[in-house]
Amino acid sequence: RMVASDPAPSVLSYRLQRLWLTPIFRACVRVGLPACSIVGLVWMFLSQDENRAYLRGLVQEAQVNVQNQPVHQLQTLTIEGGASPLLAQEIRAEFGDLFPISAFELDHEAMRRWIMDIPSVAHAAVIASPGGLLSVQVSEIAPEFIWRTVEGLQLVSAGGELLRRVERRADFPHLPLIAGEGALEALPEARALLKTAAPVVDRLRGLVRIGERRWDVVLLDGQTIALPEANPDPVLAQVLVLSAAQDLFERDILMMDFRNPRRPTLRLRPQALAGLKQVKGVTFSEFTK
Repeated sequence: RMVASDPAPSVLSYRLQRLWLTPIFRACVRVGLPACSIVGLVWMFLSQDENRAYLRGLVQEAQVNVQNQPVHQLQTLTIEGGASPLLAQEIRAEFGDLFPISAFELDHEAMRRWIMDIPSVAHAAVIASPGGLLSVQVSEIAPEFIWRTVEGLQLVSAGGELLRRVERRADFPHLPLIAGEGALEALPEARALLKTAAPVVDRLRGLVRIGERRWDVVLLDGQTIALPEANPDPVLAQVLVLSAAQDLFERDILMMDFRNPRRPTLRLRPQALAGLKQVKGVTFSEFTK
């Protein structure tokens, strides 16, 4: 005799079915359980030192392979933006030997900061371009003077900033030469004197600050115009007018002393003064300082 089975589910089956109907339980079974299993397996794998070393090696190898791809190699350094030959030479001397180099290995920001530390640089940008080109775009402060000191020659901006040392005056023939202590503090006055001296610019060698108080204008062949402390510009204009009328610059005059404009004196070259003494037999005390 067969016993009829009860079609109703068991208590356990009923409870499991009801639990499966809850969204949280389904999410834990479908997502949480696999995730926990994966995390556990990964933790077990990484708990071994040799496994971690193996993974680091794989990552480093992949990184090197990516960095060494030709598309990421920088082959050429170009300097743009109107940099002077001296500035371009200084940048190439520092970074030119790095190439070729991967774009991932080059610290662009450190390179830009190094360039910005050059006193003559106003702005700099370092840009990697397709085709293996690294472009350095530089905006340079234009020099207005060359300052001669006991330590050598330096380029000076219009605001009096020291830009860089230079080896030869002939490399910057278009820049006026200034010298002497206190010259940088009196650049506006020097600029005015140079403007006044424009008619004799082909004779002009430079301006020398004397005693941090006044200027001497130095011409070719060592001729010097000593200017007063106060209002030197109109005095220089007067000297140029006098020279044009009397051809003073063409004579054997060593110094034109206008420190006292009311009583200017001239100093002849020693050989010229000796010749006049022999010819006329007189002592020219007014030609001595």
